[in-house]
Amino acid sequence: MRTLLAALLFLPPTCLAEPPEACTLLTPQEINAIASVKVDKVRVQKSGNPSQCGFMDARGGAVLVVSVREVKYAVKDEMHYERENLEKIYRSKAKHLDTVADGAFWLAANKQMGFRKRNLIVSVTFATAGNQNELDSAQIARLIESRL
Repeated sequence: MRTLLAALLFLPPTCLAEPPEACTLLTPQEINAIASVKVDKVRVQKSGNPSQCGFMDARGGAVLVVSVREVKYAVKDEMHYERENLEKIYRSKAKHLDTVADGAFWLAANKQMGFRKRNLIVSVTFATAGNQNELDSAQIARLIESRL
C-alpha cells in the first residue's frame, strides 16, 4: 500500500486528470444553430485551469466565449463567491436558475450565465447583441453540461 501511495505522489502532473478544455465542449455547428452570427473559427484564449475559448466570426469578432475552471475544494462555496463578486461589480442581482446544472445563475448586467457541475465552474457569454439573453445562453449551457 505504501509503495502505491509513494508512486502516486511522484507521478508527473500531466498523468493526473485535468479539466476539459473549453474549446472541446462545443462545435461551431451547434453554436450556429442558435447564434445570429455565424461562427467560423475557434480560438483558444487561455489553456490550462481555467481554460477559455472564443468562438469567432469571419472578421475575428467573438460570437461566444466559454470558460471552464476546476475547483479542488468547496466548489459550492467558490461558485457562491463568484456570483457574489459579479453582483458587487455590476451592482445587480443574479437570477437563480434550476433548469441548468447546479447553482446556475443569469446575470443580466453583463449577459453572463454561470453554473457548476461536479468540481467544474463554467461561464457562458454571448458577445453578439442578438443572443445576449437568458434563453440562448441556457441552451448553450445545457449542451456543455451534457458533455461534462
